[in-house]
Amino acid sequence: MNAADQFPLTAAPAAAPGPLARLAHPFVWIARRERLACAVVLFLTLGIRATLLPWDPVPVPAIHDEMSYLLAGDTYASGRLANPPHAFWEHFETFHVLQQPVYASKYQPLQGLVLAFGQKFFGQPWAGVYFSAGLMCAAMCWMLQGWIEPELALLGAIIFMLRAGIFGYWMNSYWGGAVPAIGGALALGAVARIWRRRQLGHSATWALGLAILMHSRPYDAALIGLLSGALLVWALRKNAVPFRISVRQVAIPALAILFVSLALVGYYDYRLTGSATTLPFQLFDKQYVVAPMFSFLPLRPEPVYRHAAMHQFFAIWNVELWNTARKDFVNSFLANVGDLYAFFFGLWPLLIPPLIWPYPLKTAEEKAVVVLLVASVLLGIGPLIGSQPHYAAAAAGLFYLRFLQTIARLKLWRPGGKPIGAGVALVFLALIGYQFTSSLSILFRYGTEISKFGLARAEVLQDLRQRPGKQLVLVRYAPDHRMHDEWVQNAADIDASRIVWAYEMGVEQDRPLIGYYRDRQVWLLEPDRSPPKLAPYNELAAH
Repeated sequence: MNAADQFPLTAAPAAAPGPLARLAHPFVWIARRERLACAVVLFLTLGIRATLLPWDPVPVPAIHDEMSYLLAGDTYASGRLANPPHAFWEHFETFHVLQQPVYASKYQPLQGLVLAFGQKFFGQPWAGVYFSAGLMCAAMCWMLQGWIEPELALLGAIIFMLRAGIFGYWMNSYWGGAVPAIGGALALGAVARIWRRRQLGHSATWALGLAILMHSRPYDAALIGLLSGALLVWALRKNAVPFRISVRQVAIPALAILFVSLALVGYYDYRLTGSATTLPFQLFDKQYVVAPMFSFLPLRPEPVYRHAAMHQFFAIWNVELWNTARKDFVNSFLANVGDLYAFFFGLWPLLIPPLIWPYPLKTAEEKAVVVLLVASVLLGIGPLIGSQPHYAAAAAGLFYLRFLQTIARLKLWRPGGKPIGAGVALVFLALIGYQFTSSLSILFRYGTEISKFGLARAEVLQDLRQRPGKQLVLVRYAPDHRMHDEWVQNAADIDASRIVWAYEMGVEQDRPLIGYYRDRQVWLLEPDRSPPKLAPYNELAAH
């Protein structure tokens, strides 16, 4: 049975002969060959982004999280899971990085492994991001193919590629997003194939998707795992799959993969935190964080901060976010959802109608996607004190699936017997193309936008690299320093680096550090001056 027979509400009517049908024939031919369609999406994503490199070059890292992921990538590329703590670790404290009991990123390892792949085999961590974003778009196509007709699935994957796969920060930063999106797409696509096609072997694919989420975004793994697992159990019961077959072909392969994945999580945790049940980010939160990510949890006691920027970020800015979310939950929730909408679709005033088109939810697919999955994911994001689009990366396919379902239903709308709905649906689809061409036009005219901080740090770094020998840079922030601009970022092997960045902590505390690095030229950097001031360190002038 083909997808069009399974999903009559989304099946397209037979194309009328003529120039338009002949023009669409290659698209339909590709779409109905699932593996070919996924491969086409993959190579389109990689090809278009590579073509744009003269105007949109390799991104310059600027966000705290990016620096932490890059540290992870450098650590793994060096053949280690973590680095030993530095003797002067207090000078190197920075955001989202453990200093004790090991020196390592606080994040789960998969995004770091992606960056390590790029660094090791291409000499550029972003190469890992580039390939993972291409695989993400292909996985999105595969996921949609399980739920809707192949033509709509290919169309949806291309729309996702144009919106999030090429110009989105999941492709154009080191922050992550592509990896959990792949995990979510595999898990959700597997559920559809088990449910609709009785391809029980895809329980292994479901478990693999959850394993990817475990090693990239554990909370998302729990949320998607519970939701999709419940849907999977319901689907098996609805299809009257015998209990023995369910255990042998579904449960055993899935549980085996999940068991191995959990064992790897435990081993990684033990190596970094000393406990198999304590995630690195949990230990980091215990050491530095006051406000939890969920607004319903209480504040933690304020720890001792050795650097004003970290105090400002964790004890003031984060706490203000927590207070705002706690006092005005509704507006905080709507802001989180609005940010997701803007990222995944853009032009939100124009694209709201097809997403909430007032048709009753008639099919089981619509009810499962809307009532169980999309609504539950949004409710899971609601209590967060702040949200970024990659927090919902695992559910990216659900948002596009719902969009395509409404477009398909809108296409069949014929008020007064007139095919008005088809024209309206085409208008909404055309808006996606308009957004993409507008983004291209802006890129060709002005080039890509680089953060002022990222550019300033890259320029100082280039200046230091041109100087002979090894360098030690003591960073002195002004009282009004912008806490999001962190200059103290180091490689995995600090002592082996030509350039070491450290906080200035006062002459008495700096003197042992300078003695430790006696073979280096010592600099004092004042980054909040315009332009940043880099000068030879003078102990007398440092008072």
